[in-house]
Amino acid sequence: MPLLMHCSDVQPQMRLAEAFRWQGRTMLPGGKMLTPDDIDTLRRRYPDVTLKIGDPVLDAMVNFEDDSRDREVAATAQAQVASTLADVQDRFASRTSIASVNYNAIRDAAASVIDYLKANPVSAALLRRQNTPDNYLSDHSGSVFYLSIVLGSAIREYVTAERRRQTSAGNLSNSLAMDLTPLGLGAMLMDIAMFSLPQVFKPNYVLTDDDRQLIREHPVAGAEMLPDSLPAGVKMIARCHHENYDGTGYPDAMPGLNLHVFVRIVRICDAFVAVTSDRVHRRSKTPARAMWEMLRGPTARHYDPVLMKVFHSLIQPFPIGGKIRLSDGRYGVVVRYNRRDSFRPQMVIAFDAKGERVPTESLTAPFYPGEGPESSLKLASFAGEDLSYLDTATPAEPLAETDWDTITTPLEACYP
Repeated sequence: MPLLMHCSDVQPQMRLAEAFRWQGRTMLPGGKMLTPDDIDTLRRRYPDVTLKIGDPVLDAMVNFEDDSRDREVAATAQAQVASTLADVQDRFASRTSIASVNYNAIRDAAASVIDYLKANPVSAALLRRQNTPDNYLSDHSGSVFYLSIVLGSAIREYVTAERRRQTSAGNLSNSLAMDLTPLGLGAMLMDIAMFSLPQVFKPNYVLTDDDRQLIREHPVAGAEMLPDSLPAGVKMIARCHHENYDGTGYPDAMPGLNLHVFVRIVRICDAFVAVTSDRVHRRSKTPARAMWEMLRGPTARHYDPVLMKVFHSLIQPFPIGGKIRLSDGRYGVVVRYNRRDSFRPQMVIAFDAKGERVPTESLTAPFYPGEGPESSLKLASFAGEDLSYLDTATPAEPLAETDWDTITTPLEACYP
């Protein structure tokens, strides 16, 4: 399992396990031994990137969790949804009538992907973050669809288990099963009114007042565009996906308990995908920071707290192989996810405070920070980000509501 190292941590003679790619181009090939010039260029031109570094010695000594299947399933599901929506975008771009969109094909595609995910159950590992806004809207919808179905599946399993526990017969009728197709379709089509505004996702595009008004109104416009023949609930998700749990959202400012569970699911997934998207959201955040803010921090009031706890158990902000500096100065490497608390992954200390490799004979057993013999250890930083906020006991003050007169990208409407 390659180590994921911030470019500030890599050293000469380290070997790339995978090619370093940037905006679709291969900048450094996989297998390359890094030179001082390579590292200087990386730190100067790509200061925020993480690289996959081969480490056969550590790989032979430690049993890393294999998350490759999860990532493969996620990538496949996202790609299928994005491909389906590309035709819708093309029709908008060519000013084709919305009536010509084949919604039956979209519904079949959603059902197909849901069936695929049923046959390939996964926990939601860290999603690929966007490095380019090209085709961003369909990619965004694909990611929101995937996370919504994974979260919806987890909620369905929980509800089913609770009903079985409370039912003396121990089984459920089909009428109690939660159909996830409307959830998937709603996640796919919630931003359909935005497909006619591809320019607003361009890197240096400056929003006009008309753009801001259309972005604000896109939930209502999208719901009105969708045909009544779609399954019940799809138009509701499109209309309400910017409603907040605390009743401060748009367009109806409905309090959370009045919102359907599918709306609350999509709201969480939409916000998380939007705010972790590199180079598109001006206040882009790491998955760890976004998860903390949504679960415990200044934006938590916008999201269903019960659903957020489930979401936290599914999303893993620190990837397998990630090199994390600990509070005592040493560096741990993530070897296994923690489904109880994703902020505390299982680790092995592999580097000392100087960044030097710990001798093989000195490697300790994998541990969870804050537990057992390592109960005093905390996560200090990862990929250049200070992680001290993870141990903040008191939530920060809530962020100000979205100022529609000053937003600079459409994704600022999604988060908080």
